[in-house]
Amino acid sequence: MGLALTAVLAAGCGAAATLPDSAATRRIEGGTITYAHYQEPPCLWGGWVQQAYLSRQVFDSLVSYDHGEIRPWLATAWKQSADRKAVTFTLRRDVRFTDGTPLDADAVVDNVNFWLENLGWVDYSFLTGADAVDEYTVTLHTSEPNPEIFNELANGHFGIQSPTALREHTAEQNCLTPVGTGPWIVGQWKRGEGIDFVRNDDYNSAPANARHQGPAYAERLEWKFVPDATTRWGSLLTGQADTVYDIPSSQWATANRDYQVLNYVATGRPQALTFNTAQGPFTDRRLRQAFTHAVDRVKIAGAVFKGSVPFEGNGSLSKTTPGYLPVDDALPYDPAAADRLLDAAGWTERDSAGYRMRDGKVLEARLPYGLGSIITPDGSTAVQIVQDQVRRVGIKLDLIPLTPTQQFGGAHAKQHEKEISFGYWVWPSPSILYITYKAGTAAAPNGNNTAFFDNPEVEAKILDAQREPEPAERTRKYAELQVWFQNEAVAVGLYNYTYNLTVADNLKDVWQDSGNGLPVFSDAYFVEPS
Repeated sequence: MGLALTAVLAAGCGAAATLPDSAATRRIEGGTITYAHYQEPPCLWGGWVQQAYLSRQVFDSLVSYDHGEIRPWLATAWKQSADRKAVTFTLRRDVRFTDGTPLDADAVVDNVNFWLENLGWVDYSFLTGADAVDEYTVTLHTSEPNPEIFNELANGHFGIQSPTALREHTAEQNCLTPVGTGPWIVGQWKRGEGIDFVRNDDYNSAPANARHQGPAYAERLEWKFVPDATTRWGSLLTGQADTVYDIPSSQWATANRDYQVLNYVATGRPQALTFNTAQGPFTDRRLRQAFTHAVDRVKIAGAVFKGSVPFEGNGSLSKTTPGYLPVDDALPYDPAAADRLLDAAGWTERDSAGYRMRDGKVLEARLPYGLGSIITPDGSTAVQIVQDQVRRVGIKLDLIPLTPTQQFGGAHAKQHEKEISFGYWVWPSPSILYITYKAGTAAAPNGNNTAFFDNPEVEAKILDAQREPEPAERTRKYAELQVWFQNEAVAVGLYNYTYNLTVADNLKDVWQDSGNGLPVFSDAYFVEPS
């Protein structure tokens, strides 16, 4: 079910405050913020960015990432060891979880252990454990130096949960109604409809970069799951929602004219076309390069998203990720170059449909993609245009849309089941290269390595960059790696994973954190004309 068009919720049902916020408006006390989101995850907490959006409402983190600066949150101070493999945090002494459990060093240790047991990718933060130094001092340990450990810990996946709830509640309870110290408490999750959050009236632990300290201004937050972008847009127009996610790209200009618009490019890697380098035709670099030259990626991003989502040529890092290097011009749109590369690779024959052949075999590639989970309907339009453009140089591209159940069940994920992958990975560090290009083993495969890339020499260079103590030299090493991956066309970017919010004019101070673009509603308040 989507947002019920008949259930109009009051967006400012409290009394007006006596203190005006400006000459034109007055703050309204209380009220209910209604937000229309796109995707409904299986749990409120977990490793998917869709879960981090929700986790941010309920959990606080040790620190906050603020446009490159680390700000205090549950931790008031921190220091890193000489070998850069340990960070010691000093905690606030006045914070309690909403079940009454005090926040202390043991609570943080319990959470680190929980992450290590339940987050499959936590190893990529290089965390190995934690020790309580005293009641309010805790040390986190890593297997490698990790300069981005702070902004990683700031994201919603590493929110701090009540150790009492983790220990005493069932897995289902901690999935649906986890307990944090944050500004909102889960009231009820109505599957297929939304989650009702109620204000934590005792909230006293906002991050240092929050717009205010203390409990949320609004009394309730109603988070609706509305899969259709047109319905989300309509709910904003009719006043049934106060803020909505990802409106139709055709309405982008209107939204910028008539509403407040927040636009955040996620860290990590963009929506990228990743080639199977271990099996099939794209083991040949010339074919990967030819495919890329055949696609007018800049024009596709502009035509499909109309400015709401930017083009990104770098297939390995998005532009908000530390250490990012623009490499847009490495493999530009050039169908003639694509034809030359395909000819040189021996794909000179043609079948009756015009597809290239070699030794009687058609040049064909399968591209499965998660429609409705990883890829939006606009993203699906983009890959359909890719399909048409590569056909013009003789490449047959088979698009295989996957349902969310298929996507997260691992359909078409194995090496022999696809030639191209399409998707993003949110991560606030250039170590995303290690996440997406680490080879893994037969016993412990790396499912994030959709290129099935296996080059020990390059992998060693990624780790060398990770370990580099000098910031400028570290940036140089990561830049060299990005150029190499782009020239090799292991993965090429198409557009950035972008979190867009359109907000009604009578709702002020909604903001997005600068680590994952997570929406923050605890500082938001309604206004009415004075």
